[in-house]
Amino acid sequence: MQQKLYREELLQIFPQKLRQRIEESVTFRNLTEIRLRADLPVLIETTQENYFLKKEEAAEKRRAIAKEEDNWILSPEQLKLIFEKISQYSVFAYTEEIGEGFITLKGGHRAGLCGKYYYRGEEKPQIKHISSINLRVAREVIGCAECIVPKLFEGNTFCHTLLISPPGCGKTTYLRDIIRLLSDGTDTITGKNVAVVDERSEIGNRTREGIGFYLGNRTDLMDHCPKAAGMLMMLRTMTPEILAADEIGGEKDIKAMAYVRNCGCRLLMTVHGNSMQDIFARPVLGEYLKKYPFERYVFLSKKGDRERRITIYNQDGIQKKITKYR
Repeated sequence: MQQKLYREELLQIFPQKLRQRIEESVTFRNLTEIRLRADLPVLIETTQENYFLKKEEAAEKRRAIAKEEDNWILSPEQLKLIFEKISQYSVFAYTEEIGEGFITLKGGHRAGLCGKYYYRGEEKPQIKHISSINLRVAREVIGCAECIVPKLFEGNTFCHTLLISPPGCGKTTYLRDIIRLLSDGTDTITGKNVAVVDERSEIGNRTREGIGFYLGNRTDLMDHCPKAAGMLMMLRTMTPEILAADEIGGEKDIKAMAYVRNCGCRLLMTVHGNSMQDIFARPVLGEYLKKYPFERYVFLSKKGDRERRITIYNQDGIQKKITKYR
């Protein structure tokens, strides 16, 4: 039931004919992104492949020999209509998000935005004349992190943990399930009080009447709040045992993490990266990690179509486990 709701929250932004064509062409559980560009073909990305959306089912069946004119070309007017639906016909209400280059839909789906970037003195810059929208599909995969969580403990103590992956490998999906398992506990782990700072409304997605993802019975969620400020607020007001946030990297994030860690709270964070070497080479984050290494590094990568390779390292870089999850 909930998966149908997430699907509807994404598909309802499209004009009826385009929506119908997407539904004919795509299996939603395999869908990862829909890329929309003015005057260019609609690009569909799934766990198995990426392809341009065809105008008709007949063209879909003969995709290998289909001609370029068979592609569904998105007009600027259609793109504008989709953007208006994403912003619920009130661009002003989404000023902060648009200035950051995205809008989060109900269901946790993220619409990345491209267009003309405007600076206006001290005000937050804005993106106008939208020319591209990248719709990243959010999904909840209950149980995907069950093979990971036991490796993140030393006795009864949760280890400071950093999840690393290139974009599109399911980092936020795994983070969400780790939070749930830590909060509710397992056969071998007692439930913990977890505080989540969800800057982009993707982890829990509790904004604007969305029912949100389930994060566990002992989880407190600070939604749509800058990570650095949110971490300090949660530390002072919710006394968490574990504090979680997605996509760290800025100098303010690093300072907040150092403060939280020195107050005895355990950290669960994520970052984009192609390798361990990548993150240690970064100017701000790398210096922090050399001084305050995480005790577990969980590296996610794709292997095959829907398969993930999960490699877990301790703070000395010693590999703890390699496993696969489909």
